[in-house]
Amino acid sequence: MPGPISSIGQFLLILFLTFHFASSIHAEEAVGKSTQRIKVDNDALTEMSGIAASNTHQNIYWAHNDSGDRSRLFALNDKGDLVTELRVDGSSAFDWEDITSFKDQNGSYLLVGDIGDNMALRPFIDVYLLKEPNDISKSILHTKSERHYSLIYEDGPHDAEALAVDSAERFVYILSKRDTHPRLYRFSLDAIEGKPIPLNFVGDIRSIPSIEKHKEQRQGGISGHSPTAMAFSPKGDLAMIVTLRHTYLFTRKPGQSWLEALNRTPFSRTPNRMRQAEAGAFTADGKHVVVGSEGQPAIIDFSSSPDLTASHE
Repeated sequence: MPGPISSIGQFLLILFLTFHFASSIHAEEAVGKSTQRIKVDNDALTEMSGIAASNTHQNIYWAHNDSGDRSRLFALNDKGDLVTELRVDGSSAFDWEDITSFKDQNGSYLLVGDIGDNMALRPFIDVYLLKEPNDISKSILHTKSERHYSLIYEDGPHDAEALAVDSAERFVYILSKRDTHPRLYRFSLDAIEGKPIPLNFVGDIRSIPSIEKHKEQRQGGISGHSPTAMAFSPKGDLAMIVTLRHTYLFTRKPGQSWLEALNRTPFSRTPNRMRQAEAGAFTADGKHVVVGSEGQPAIIDFSSSPDLTASHE
């Protein structure tokens, strides 16, 4: 039977625990210090539900309201000032919930997800592909969608608030909100036009807040871990899922699917200290995370966590 711990051993144990605790506190403090918060004093943007970085205009972000508003986007600068309002003619806005941006050889694009369905009653959901305007000097602009994707879940309707695009794969991903486990679906940007597009079920996400602590939620209900936004980094090596309580970051290894990446325990978790976090994106260079909240004024946090540039296995 081992004897009592020596005084030196006790000292080393206390020193280790103290250092470990101090490191944890320092990490939490670093998140706060690296975050810049701005307020958007715009009477029209009262229920911000999606945000995406422009790939055409430096330090410009496109945002939109939740259900109840018309089909329009707001271009904001990194100080929260309104630059222009972009009205999407010929589109519906039943329940716009998320927006994402990407670029390819043909230009810069925005994808708007009319994917909300609180009661799981919609036979179809809609996603609109927009060409990002080159000139945003006017206070009000008009555009029409380049492509309207009419989507159908093969297993029946789902409520979703999270949408992301992988421009290299040419797939758009949608993550459900009110299932027992968030369900990941996808469709092709190049799907045949003029026909309803079936959403392909990819798999369940069982990693929030971690693999060990993940729990089922009531079917049709929501919890603090229900996804309200999702985004992929421009390089395709990081993903983020926003929930009401936290923003989670996931690394993706070369050759790894998004299902595999999102089912790893997230390597970073940042508290969302805001009224109702429902929007999230990466900046155009992929070095910062942007999280936005409903309310008036709308709140946007820009975070530059050291974890984003660190190596994680």
